[in-house]
Amino acid sequence: MRADGVFALVSGAILILAAGPIADLIELSFPLALALDGALFIGYGALLLYYASREPENRRVARIAIVLNALWAMGSFAGVIFGWFPVNSAGNWAIILAAEAVAIFAILEFVALQRLEKEVTV
Repeated sequence: MRADGVFALVSGAILILAAGPIADLIELSFPLALALDGALFIGYGALLLYYASREPENRRVARIAIVLNALWAMGSFAGVIFGWFPVNSAGNWAIILAAEAVAIFAILEFVALQRLEKEVTV
């Protein structure tokens, strides 16, 4: 969860600080949408880091993070496939790459949670 939290914080900061240039690059006419996504990512990342720093780590929060990451990735892929995002091909590729990273975090968190639960039952 820590790596996911850091990734979310960094991504959020980039989206807020560079919303205009990124919007121009991907031909998005509403750069505020990127800044709002960035703020959402920063909040999400801060919560993940907060809960990841607690001992023991909160498994319920880990499960929620897994589900949210999986839903975000699937929604992003669906959005690109069905043309829900008003961006050019560079924007679609950026969405796909970000969704892949989020999906990887979901998988890694799932595996880590399974290992943690296996250790507890042994």
